[in-house]
Amino acid sequence: MTKRLIVFFFTLILPTLAWTQNDSFADLFKQGTQHYTAKEYDKAADAFTKAVEKDPHNATALTNLALAQFQLGKKALSVGLLRKALEADPELSTAKAGLKYVLSQMEIHDVPHQLETYESVRSKLLAPVPLLAYLILTALLLFTAGWTLISYAGRRRNALAEEKAPPAIPVVGLLFTVGFLISLSLLVLKLYDSAIVRATIIEDRVSLQTAPGENQAAILDLSGGMEVVVKTVDKDWSQVTYPGALTGWVKSSSLVVTSGQ
Repeated sequence: MTKRLIVFFFTLILPTLAWTQNDSFADLFKQGTQHYTAKEYDKAADAFTKAVEKDPHNATALTNLALAQFQLGKKALSVGLLRKALEADPELSTAKAGLKYVLSQMEIHDVPHQLETYESVRSKLLAPVPLLAYLILTALLLFTAGWTLISYAGRRRNALAEEKAPPAIPVVGLLFTVGFLISLSLLVLKLYDSAIVRATIIEDRVSLQTAPGENQAAILDLSGGMEVVVKTVDKDWSQVTYPGALTGWVKSSSLVVTSGQ
């Protein structure tokens, strides 16, 4: 009997006690907020980091962690975390304002590159809009256009059966159809974009190298805060492309992945 109680304690009760002693997300978030208010930014960052580990896609926690890191002087990391927050919730106003402010406080030295059409469309139409919004819009336009055109087909059929003049082509239905096709195209692009792994340079400056490994030939320098596309990962190194520029290798530790995972 005693042996069974011991086994029961170690297999059921002890793990439960350990779990109850762990801070919940709400507790960690509250601790981070209190530390931040008290200007204890290192403790705030630690608490928010643990909160994000429990809920990696919580945009508010990511934003607060970014602000704490900014106060600690880690501006590039703050940019990456804010982009990650906006990936989780593109409409979060505090993250938008925070990203705009942090970028204004940084000196990002751009590199020669061509502004790609896709990247321009992404920044203006894809990134700011949640996937769910495009799904709902596409479904509504499909329903509206379908209903309008089906109603027109019914009226036309009845007119022909009664040997009357067919009704005018519904311009509104055609407009809804065009809108549906545009919305569907943007939805497909949004789904495609969500699969692209993007990351932010979190060090002040890193060299884009021709190959992975130490002491390889440098192609150009990338500044902290720049967003790159991750092509592949080889151990501690990542092959990245700065959109419109060249492709090379940087240390994975110099990146924070913001989308596509």
